[in-house]
Amino acid sequence: MMVSVTVYDGADTIGGNKILLEDQGVNLFFDFGINFNLRNKYFEEYLVPRPRRGLLDMFHMGLLPPLQGIYRPDLEIENIDIWSRVRVPYPIRKIELHGVLLSHAHLDHSGYISFLRQDIPIVSSLCTAYIAKAIQDSSKSDFEKEVCYLIPKVESNGLLQSGHYKKFEAKQRPFKVCDWDPSEEGCKFWRNISGSRDIISCSLNRVGTIEGLPIKVFPVDHSIFGAAAFALGTSQGWVVYTGDLRMHGKHGSLTRAFIEAAKALNPLALICEGTHVDMDSAIDEATVYAKALDLVQNCHSLVIADFGPRNLERLLTFREIAKDCKRKLVVTAKDICLLEAASLAPDLFIPPQQDEIILLYKEPKRLDKWEEQVYVRYKHRCVDPQEVKRNSADYILCFSFWDINELIEIDPEPGTVYIYSSSEAFDEEQKLDIVRLRNWLSLFQMQSIGVPDAHTGKVPDGEQGFHSSGHIAGPDLLELIETIDPRFVIPVHTENPEFFKRNIDSKKLRVPTKGNPIILG
Repeated sequence: MMVSVTVYDGADTIGGNKILLEDQGVNLFFDFGINFNLRNKYFEEYLVPRPRRGLLDMFHMGLLPPLQGIYRPDLEIENIDIWSRVRVPYPIRKIELHGVLLSHAHLDHSGYISFLRQDIPIVSSLCTAYIAKAIQDSSKSDFEKEVCYLIPKVESNGLLQSGHYKKFEAKQRPFKVCDWDPSEEGCKFWRNISGSRDIISCSLNRVGTIEGLPIKVFPVDHSIFGAAAFALGTSQGWVVYTGDLRMHGKHGSLTRAFIEAAKALNPLALICEGTHVDMDSAIDEATVYAKALDLVQNCHSLVIADFGPRNLERLLTFREIAKDCKRKLVVTAKDICLLEAASLAPDLFIPPQQDEIILLYKEPKRLDKWEEQVYVRYKHRCVDPQEVKRNSADYILCFSFWDINELIEIDPEPGTVYIYSSSEAFDEEQKLDIVRLRNWLSLFQMQSIGVPDAHTGKVPDGEQGFHSSGHIAGPDLLELIETIDPRFVIPVHTENPEFFKRNIDSKKLRVPTKGNPIILG
């Protein structure tokens, strides 16, 4: 009997995890995300894979593992042999896929579930299921983002298009949750789809095993709510997968509890992330709160907070700052959707409908159906650009770089404070975005804090401390590995395998190469 782990993505890059575990005929993936590093080599915002050609672009560019039997048949075109377009240096295989263990809802871990067969179960935390659906609900229709439900495609003259809404219902994927039973309100949200298309809904069911293999799930701290680590009981012992995690967030105790629980399993293998192993220490969320609070308390103008679009922990940090400074926190419709969805999972925070600190920014635009529904729900708690300008010192406005053109509507007074509370710029495209951001801030004569240097991508000296990473620092990761003490360590989600080679016993370490199985036991 053998257990094998094959890293089809995430072996030498940050994100895009697609990690296949095989044990006695049972085949399961840990995550099935978008490899943005590879995708961005060929595509960008307006140059994208062609939905009308289904799986063709994805295989030709090496964005999906060459595994027959796991993908949606409605994305195959009759006269195209997609398997002849595979260009990766490892073999095409045919397998039966029994499920995906989804660690969290970031698209670099979840996005390419979109291409899997509709009947393949997805196992996650309840919060991850809700957030993944909210992300899809509030996104433009996109065949790369059909994580929770898919829109059937039909072929006409060699081209694919979405089936007519009156004839083809959306089809929900069978999500299985392993921590909480959904509430009646949560089930109602899960079964709903905005727009005119009906949906064939699958219930959110609890699960403790999959194909006879026991599953344990452990909540961990990350920059998105609902993140979880998994342990899978194989024929050779427990295989533990960290997903993305950290110790320095508000809920670092969750990660520490996971470490102790994983240690007790005496695991065969630990598959662990290594995003920021070169980071010796990490800024915690309490520091972000304290530094931003001090800045806002001494500000008599509008404050704009720029942070990652799904970082609800950071949003709630600024919500506390707004409360402490007797301001209101103004958020976008997408923020509202995520807050509402995450609040359906137990004991996280006050639902936004009941939170008097949170208001909705009323963007002047043609609204999609889901946006119309949000504006109806919050019609008495909307703030338009004119009100933001008129009483600017009353508000903290949550915008990201992608909302920056709304400054034209608001026309803020010179001296408006812009707090950049997001990650540094790691590649050339992100540095170009920083150049554009700085141009906007200069045009409106805004006071910026924490904005990275456009050339180095680093935050200038004296302006650090306004962002807390979602990933574990190197010394903390070594502590995690030493405490859990697995027989084998498999690093993924990293561009620094040398760190592991320097610090982990070579008898334990198994550095993966893309598409090549690692035999365990």
